[in-house]
Amino acid sequence: MKKQRSNRETKHTNSPFRTVIIGLGESAERLILPGLTLLPNIGIIALCDMDAEKLQRVSARWKIPTVYSEPIEMLEKEQPDIVVIATPPQTHFNLAMRALEHGCHVYCEKPFMPTVKEADDVIAYAQERDRLVGVNSQYYQMPIFKAAQEYLNSGRIGRLYHIEMWQHMHLMPEDESGWKAALHPKRNLFDFGTHVVDLMCHFFDAYPVAVTAQIARARLDVDSDLCVVMRLDFPGDRIGNLVLNRMSFAPKKYLEMRLDCEHAALRASYGGVAGLEFGWNSELGRPRVRFSFTKGGELRLERDGNSSLVTKQSADAISTASQAHFAKFVDAISAGEKLTSKAIQAREILRILLAGYESNSKNGELISL
Repeated sequence: MKKQRSNRETKHTNSPFRTVIIGLGESAERLILPGLTLLPNIGIIALCDMDAEKLQRVSARWKIPTVYSEPIEMLEKEQPDIVVIATPPQTHFNLAMRALEHGCHVYCEKPFMPTVKEADDVIAYAQERDRLVGVNSQYYQMPIFKAAQEYLNSGRIGRLYHIEMWQHMHLMPEDESGWKAALHPKRNLFDFGTHVVDLMCHFFDAYPVAVTAQIARARLDVDSDLCVVMRLDFPGDRIGNLVLNRMSFAPKKYLEMRLDCEHAALRASYGGVAGLEFGWNSELGRPRVRFSFTKGGELRLERDGNSSLVTKQSADAISTASQAHFAKFVDAISAGEKLTSKAIQAREILRILLAGYESNSKNGELISL
């Protein structure tokens, strides 16, 4: 590994940061490119992917003519300021280290790294090189989750003591797109769990002190964590519960979340919501009616048996959240920040998820963190 510093110094001006993207899968096309191309201080100068057909198609669509099949050649010839890594997670470590070696800041898709040691090595090398590393864990930037945070910050509904999150859908490994289909047996918790555990820690403003987890063997012929049940114990006698079930035959729920506080609860639904519900309010002794329709999700306030809409979001909320998250990363570079705080946070989330797998391997044993 080369130890000398690059002679290039990242520009802390209003000039666009020279940015390249490695990996042109679904994440790059659906989230990264739509957001980054709208940021005035970002100039995407080159794309890299091993798939020649995909490379040409994406290049033409986004009008980025300079393309490469080899990332090292691109780094050497283009000398970018920022490298966006949107490849499968097992490639993140080597690509991040090569980008840092070339004097670049690194923005990595989640999951951050396969192991905690690799995360530690990347963070240490970034600090040695005075470069920042960011990770695209952007859920907290979506309108429904930002509104939930504002409610918690206001103190109007009291102290948050319990978070419950659940996902149920029918999505077998062979039906996944891209590299996700090859993830086994650590798939569901390792990938999607990155987002939800990060969100849970964000709302509690803390990391858990212990976790327990068990994985149901939903299908004996499938070696994958199709159904995960996990409990996270947080400081201050607070608890998080997580259920990820991808072999459920119930109506699809991409992500449901309830934040239980002293005086009320917040219910967030991420994904399409359409329904008309009639029920009985036992607290008030009268009927209740609830109508919901949104393609992107909604946040509701629940109190005294009633549920009222706080806000809803559009179907492109994840893309705009990715843009906002990346913009904060660029702001940190412009401000000359030295600590890769988002990477450190991603490292902690990885440690929690791997502790969940360890707990499962020990029959649900409590794992202290």
